[in-house]
Amino acid sequence: MNTPIVLVACNARYSHSAFALKTLRANLPTDLRAQCATVEWTLQNDPVEAAYDILARSPRIVGLSVYLWSLPFMRTLAETLKSTHPEIVLFAGGPEIARPERRLGDPLFACADVLIVGEGERAVAALCRSVIDSQDAAKREFPELAPLLGQKVLVAPKPDMAALALPYDEYTDEDLAHRILYVETGRGCPYRCAFCLSSSDKPLRYFDLDRLFAAFQKLLDRGARSFKFLDRTLNASLQRALKILEFFAPYRDRVALHFEMVPHEIPDALLDAMAQFPPGAIQIEFGVQTLTPHVAQNIARQLDAERLLHNLHKLRTHTHVHIHADLIAGLPGESFDEFARGFERLRTSGVQEIQLGILKRLKGSPLDDQAERWGLVFASEPPYEILQTPTMSFVELTRFKRFARFYDTLVNNANFPLTIEALCHDDFFARFMHLTQWIYAHTLATQGISQTRWVALLFEYMTTEAPFSPQDAALLIIRDYLRSRKEDIPPCLKPHLPADFSISACKRASHANVGRLRQEKHLDVE
Repeated sequence: MNTPIVLVACNARYSHSAFALKTLRANLPTDLRAQCATVEWTLQNDPVEAAYDILARSPRIVGLSVYLWSLPFMRTLAETLKSTHPEIVLFAGGPEIARPERRLGDPLFACADVLIVGEGERAVAALCRSVIDSQDAAKREFPELAPLLGQKVLVAPKPDMAALALPYDEYTDEDLAHRILYVETGRGCPYRCAFCLSSSDKPLRYFDLDRLFAAFQKLLDRGARSFKFLDRTLNASLQRALKILEFFAPYRDRVALHFEMVPHEIPDALLDAMAQFPPGAIQIEFGVQTLTPHVAQNIARQLDAERLLHNLHKLRTHTHVHIHADLIAGLPGESFDEFARGFERLRTSGVQEIQLGILKRLKGSPLDDQAERWGLVFASEPPYEILQTPTMSFVELTRFKRFARFYDTLVNNANFPLTIEALCHDDFFARFMHLTQWIYAHTLATQGISQTRWVALLFEYMTTEAPFSPQDAALLIIRDYLRSRKEDIPPCLKPHLPADFSISACKRASHANVGRLRQEKHLDVE
């Protein structure tokens, strides 16, 4: 096998797809595209085995798409490639290739012949031309990049959106059947959040909607049903948002759309358009991040908490949209109690999922430069999570990470929603924190706990640490347990269920759904 150009990504899991590789390959000149292969691994793969596979293709140039989570994998891969085959031209790009001049001591940055900063479609094409043909040929074909070729750090100018090829033909049938299908209608972000890399990505730039809709139609005709939009803020342009929803409206009963939006502006026209879609068709991710005003000011975010919560409630009551709201712990100036109060306010707005994250030091973000000023202590290795702040201790942040992990498993994944609501319905944050500390003390684990083990843990907790009789606890837990792919009764529950208990009757009563998307499971408990 002889493939001169190999583009490489490492995804967090198999269901993800490397959109960056697809757009890079789509924008190579035709002759170079024919000589290019894209290969994707996951974090579970061995980077040395990945190097073996790459080298079997006899490449002349290898490109690595590097993200926060994939940096350790890519370090080992880069070291293996360059130590065994130093003649290969190795380049790296992606969000993690930020401030490279400060990081040349990192093994990945040291191994790479070229580090591409910014949007790389034209830069990668020029670099490939220079390696496959000559630098003179590359300079003639890509004159705007001529002064940059030959440099270790190549800061790519923003490309003309109208001249970029759309990457959607790069999706394989395997991708459409088994992986998340990412799409983008524009780039950039109108906001300046200090913790985010997009804060400096100005101005907003858009692809032509007619071109996009033609590409989306081809995907639909090929059987695509799930579209995850990469746009940072879909409702930055009301008219574009309405046109996108109008395009998908005829397919409302067979598509699943995922958007990112801001909750401060949800005009009635947008609300009405989303209301036309059935349950399970639209999921919206809202980056709330904090409901503490002085913290929002510290990170350069505008915050009208009352308006934000009102809009979330209005969306919740007037549409079938599944709402996924983000909160971040460890932001500068926020105490543990302030975070807990924000969580309670967001939870009572009725959103189906609250994604609890912990602040990460994204290289190149404004907060990266301000970390010392705010007294923020981050881990030195990816994903560079916050360890301590002047207002939130290491102990509090460690306990929060357990809280977040268990909340995702038990509540967001809708594994035990009825049980957790009964346990924690008043003073939720404090009660759930007590539960998570008890669970951790009994397991010394935050993941890898089986469903059956969860049943036993929750039953023991409810009957020893909370005022539930064994009968009441067993009836609550079994309803949640049977909502998934279960046809048995766990041994710890069996002695405490009524003699005439029926699995099939319990499933019918709880409207059990088997094998559905996680957001659809929430429909059973609404």
